[in-house]
Amino acid sequence: MGLTTYTFGEISGFQAWELLATSSSGIITLCYIIIVGSIYILVMLLHLLSIKVLKINHLRLKYYNELLNIARLATLLIISSTIVLLLLNIPFTETKIFSYSDYFKIYYTIITTASILAGGFIAVITMIYQSIRNIISDKKGEQNNNETELTTEESMEE
Repeated sequence: MGLTTYTFGEISGFQAWELLATSSSGIITLCYIIIVGSIYILVMLLHLLSIKVLKINHLRLKYYNELLNIARLATLLIISSTIVLLLLNIPFTETKIFSYSDYFKIYYTIITTASILAGGFIAVITMIYQSIRNIISDKKGEQNNNETELTTEESMEE
């Protein structure tokens, strides 16, 4: 809270209540985007693992482990986003159960959770990029080795 207070100034409970009322729709949209994006990523991973070319070329175990880590994180994001979505559908700002000082804590908890979810989604995208880059560079290395083997076999025949 210290860095946030230093950067943005201290907000009161009433201001947190107003911010919670206005920002909850944006956070709900973020959760929907993370859920849909993560499900799409899982579908792409399943399709990638079912491609016949990858089975023929015996995709190395490390790539399967990388894809498994991506799938785990994407699944965790789906579950977490769904829980946050369910919690945000509770009408916090319309109930009289909480005092204004409680809204301060609720607001920062929700903003922190949304930041973690967004960061996790960015991490999944980065992990996918890294895996694809590793697979492509490995395939290029295999092609160069195959070309070297062909030239070596040709020179041995002569």
